[in-house]
Amino acid sequence: MPSRARTNRITMEQGHSSTDSHPHHPLCCSVRLIYAICAFFSMIMHLCMRNAFNFTILCMVKHDVEPQIYTPNNSSLHPIEHPIYLYTTDGVETKQSSVSNVLWTRAQEINIQATFYYGYVVTLPFAGRLADKYGGKFFFIHSMTTQAILFMLIPTFSRISYVAAFIVRLLQGLVAGFGNPSIYQLFSTWAHQRERAALVAFGYGGYSVGALIAFPLSALLCRYNWELTFYIIGCIALIFGISCHWLVYNTLAAHPRLSAEEREYLQSTNDEKSKSHRIPWKDILTCVPVYAFILTHVLHSFGIMIFSLMLPRFLKEALGLSISESGIYSSTPFLGGIISKFIMVPTCAYIEKRPYYKRTLFSKLFYLFCTIFSIIFLTIVVLAGAEQVVIINLCILFVGFFTDMGFSSGYWTTLLHLTPSYAGLLSGISNALSTINGFVSPVIIAALVTQGTKGEWNYVIFSLIVSYVLSAIIFTGFGSSKLQAWNKRSEDV
Repeated sequence: MPSRARTNRITMEQGHSSTDSHPHHPLCCSVRLIYAICAFFSMIMHLCMRNAFNFTILCMVKHDVEPQIYTPNNSSLHPIEHPIYLYTTDGVETKQSSVSNVLWTRAQEINIQATFYYGYVVTLPFAGRLADKYGGKFFFIHSMTTQAILFMLIPTFSRISYVAAFIVRLLQGLVAGFGNPSIYQLFSTWAHQRERAALVAFGYGGYSVGALIAFPLSALLCRYNWELTFYIIGCIALIFGISCHWLVYNTLAAHPRLSAEEREYLQSTNDEKSKSHRIPWKDILTCVPVYAFILTHVLHSFGIMIFSLMLPRFLKEALGLSISESGIYSSTPFLGGIISKFIMVPTCAYIEKRPYYKRTLFSKLFYLFCTIFSIIFLTIVVLAGAEQVVIINLCILFVGFFTDMGFSSGYWTTLLHLTPSYAGLLSGISNALSTINGFVSPVIIAALVTQGTKGEWNYVIFSLIVSYVLSAIIFTGFGSSKLQAWNKRSEDV
């Protein structure tokens, strides 16, 4: 018996466990594909509601301090003699209109972008555990619908006061914190071992698509009225969230349209999950791969957070682009992420079924490869001049490509193999810790970047390089995809 258990563990590490004896159920028209599609669109809605605000704030705010404009080379600032002009969405000076009618200072503009993450970091840790214990459906749906309602209230409360908008944005973050862990936890039910990397990569591809849509859509709607951004995105998210009530389910037994063949195919994967209600905290807190996963996610997410929060401002201030141009070019890293999905989803689906596939080795080497190229292209951005707009944006595109590839096909899926029973809990904790980047980075950038020059922004980019170097060292040295013995420990053991 001990030798058989050892053989099973070795086989599982190599990626072809005893579940291979079950016939493969086609993915096309399956309920697991439907869930992956729901996760994909859910990520789009979450990212649109999170990131659209970070761009729209450039359109909605009319400063109550003396306006200033940048010279073409952005090397200095000049006060406007008669302050009745501003930059509009066309990037030219026009008379003040009702388009920008919220009176906040530049410091308030930057700091309120962190408010979402103040709430987000609070609910993430226990949201994952609640999803593990009670199922992710309730949190999947209601984090979407409630957040959509709050998102549509932002224009009204922004006009009342800065504090009112601050509170609404904080509440939005609190509610949004229940979304990501529930999405991740449901993949442990609806993604077979041999399809997890591909399905998770596809589902989380909505992150890149949402970010890609958010900035250009906001730029387009700001041409007419910045409030439309909140109302249109909020309505779509609300309708989608309600419809998921009939599409997303917690368990195999609860799904009314699951065929017997697909149930059998997914059952072996679900048998890995613990039936215990106790959390093996001692084992978790002494597990090195768990720490490696969390630290890697915190460091890797720093780059993603900077792109989501501050890229439009970097393009506008450091490169002197108009707001419309910033809206378009701000999407380049997320376009790179989408391109990576088209490559990696079929590639992972193919590699995971090969007899020579070893999850841990593949994840480590692949993440190291992607991180090295991300660092190379970030270095080029630092060395390039502010006038080399095309080169800088191409490099940002490739950074997005390799950053997303390293995330979805490198370390992110390892937790589903490491401990599927507590994937929601640990992904919630890791997301909570990584969210600290969301409210720390704007404060740091506000202190470092006072004039908006390319030289000042280079310090921010250098910090991304350092975080990527550290994440690669930690994951390649200590990461693992091997199923832990304490994952399926019962209460009476």
